[in-house]
Amino acid sequence: MPRLLLFDIDGTLLDTGGAGGASLLDAAEEIFGVSRDELPPLDLAGATDGGVLRRLFGQAGRDFEPEAVSAYLDCYLGHLHRRLHDEAFAGQTLPGIGALLTALESSGGADIGLLTGNVRRGAEMKLRRFDLGSRFVDGAFGDDAEDRNLLGPVAMRRMTQATGRTYSVEEVIVIGDTPKDISCAHAIGARCLAVGTGHFQAEALRVHQPWLCLESLAETERVCELLLS
Repeated sequence: MPRLLLFDIDGTLLDTGGAGGASLLDAAEEIFGVSRDELPPLDLAGATDGGVLRRLFGQAGRDFEPEAVSAYLDCYLGHLHRRLHDEAFAGQTLPGIGALLTALESSGGADIGLLTGNVRRGAEMKLRRFDLGSRFVDGAFGDDAEDRNLLGPVAMRRMTQATGRTYSVEEVIVIGDTPKDISCAHAIGARCLAVGTGHFQAEALRVHQPWLCLESLAETERVCELLLS
């Protein structure tokens, strides 16, 4: 039975060069009519888009109602598309990601999905920008729950529906770059491979007791062996 690998996006697979956070603030200025300088700094590391939006609405003194949230997300996604395709875009895939995904796919030993705080449309937009859109079967997203710890069961259920296979938590590995990714894995009894390619260095992540912690995913052969053995 293939192992289930659930990847985070920002800081794990890719770095948008700040396009995501900037687009959230673009939308705040357009929807709320406030300057981004008037808002507290965004805390995005491991956060879900839903949780970030709830805080932004509170900071702007707006009611967190479904129609208003939907309009905000539409505005945010429009700005995200613009920023991702700007000629000055400075984003990149993180070291070793393309080679790792290819090796995992070729091995036949893993089903590869997502566990991300991005809303699905934002996740798809970012992955397409880096030609990664076809590499993942399905997963859980920031519009499935505001609490990241609730996303694991969603991802497992969706992956089962997509592949026809069931997964025990012993065969699930969450790959992410923040303490919240580690907590999310712990919440379902799964393992977490933490990687120091985002906001947190590997040393800081080890404090939160992941299964394993690496500086990066650049060593393809070694990472494959760890994930599949």
